[in-house]
Amino acid sequence: MHNRGKLFIRLLLPVLGVLLTASPSLRSEKGEPVPERLLPSEYDVWSLDWSSDERIVFAGKQEGEEGTKMRIWLSRLRPDTSPVLWTGTGTLIDSAPKWAPDGSGVVMVRKTAPTSSQPEMKTAIWWKAFPSGEGLRLTSGREDRDPTWSPDGENILFVRGEGLYSSSLLTIKKNGAGLKTLLAKSQGFIATPNWGSNNQIYYTLLKPRKTLVKTESQSEECWGLDQGSVWVYDPSTGEHSSLLDDGNDNRHPVVSPTGRYLAYISTRGNDGAEVKVIRDRGSLFILDLKTGERLRITDGVSLNGGPPCWSPDGDRLVFFSFRDNRPAAWILEWRKYAIKD
Repeated sequence: MHNRGKLFIRLLLPVLGVLLTASPSLRSEKGEPVPERLLPSEYDVWSLDWSSDERIVFAGKQEGEEGTKMRIWLSRLRPDTSPVLWTGTGTLIDSAPKWAPDGSGVVMVRKTAPTSSQPEMKTAIWWKAFPSGEGLRLTSGREDRDPTWSPDGENILFVRGEGLYSSSLLTIKKNGAGLKTLLAKSQGFIATPNWGSNNQIYYTLLKPRKTLVKTESQSEECWGLDQGSVWVYDPSTGEHSSLLDDGNDNRHPVVSPTGRYLAYISTRGNDGAEVKVIRDRGSLFILDLKTGERLRITDGVSLNGGPPCWSPDGDRLVFFSFRDNRPAAWILEWRKYAIKD
């Protein structure tokens, strides 16, 4: 009996060693990355930002609520805390929050929901101080969207829609003064600009596309938006040019805290049969702005959710996905999964 006990222990120890040193959270049995959900599952999350002191601000609602209940929430990534509702102003819909670089507050998009007397949805850029919650409306455009900050925190960059097929890039101070146009009435739908620490502005552009629709009796021209491309604008010279315009749908560029890497979402390499949620047909990529090397991080990423978000230390990336049939934010350590593309 004594010898059998020793034999059992000798056989068990290697198994325990494997179990203790393995990392089941890193990859699935198929070798695919297995990201972790960033926020509690009872929240539908559409976009977020991460402050330098590890505070999360996100736009979302609780499970089961109508889309008009989109609000801004605050969260700490600790197991003993729950998200705290930060806005909740009647019929107003709040989204796209971005922390000021010094953590003194956020800018966000505030929409007025359509009513029978006011059928059009109006949007504006707002400033909300932290922690007081004091708010200030900064813009009054009907289609102002996607605010972000200059690296020094002096200016807020945002998109002004000029109709479906024309957009402009503008800046404004957080006190509502100094409105300035950087790029006027560009042909196409501009979205999710990002002013990187390298002092370059990256943005998504969906150009107008004409399609000829034929019937037995006539032909009609129909207009829509083409797939996305990533462009770069130099605020010091006013020059702008395409960076990622390669026949794939490229969107949501975000520069890393160091200014070296550009995270973005692309359909590159996803030409096979559609087996994922249709909104998750993108993949998370990183472009090394120093070497030009392209890295593929993970698949099953939404093209229609918020842009990726870097952790303050640049080691982790948050992306958005409908992989559980609801909008949620997922996080992973990108270097563990990076594959040269």
